[in-house]
Amino acid sequence: MTNFIRIFSSVAFFAAGTFSAVAQGHGPTPERGTDGLSPVAFEIENTGELPLSCTVKLAHWYSLELGLAAHGVTLSATLWSNAETGEVFFLNPIGDQMPVERLWCGLAGRSWDTRFEMPLIRRAGIAEEDLIFSCATSPENAVSEEIVETVCVAP
Repeated sequence: MTNFIRIFSSVAFFAAGTFSAVAQGHGPTPERGTDGLSPVAFEIENTGELPLSCTVKLAHWYSLELGLAAHGVTLSATLWSNAETGEVFFLNPIGDQMPVERLWCGLAGRSWDTRFEMPLIRRAGIAEEDLIFSCATSPENAVSEEIVETVCVAP
């Protein structure tokens, strides 16, 4: 029984230290800056009547709304591409390279349910192309509760 308590105490101590380190932000540090990266323009013109919201999913668990676009407004941001690895990044305010997993636009307030997912190549050896689209919710002239999707087309 004494060995069990000793082993349990050791495991509990190790786990508490590990969780504490993770909680304090001692995980992997992302690369910072744009060295070796190429800019990727992201521009969405809202050609529909209802407002659109665009969101980027970063690093497995974090989504960031890039902004809202009312009728006739163009929402823009810059992503960054590492053509060598195929990775796409969004830079946070201090320049950390945050890996982009998904990028979508949809009806504001229901963007996920009505999303148009932006086509990201993310293949090693291929530079990511600019993402420039005209987007509108569908069906046209519907009220927000009747919207089923967002349609985006390249100009």
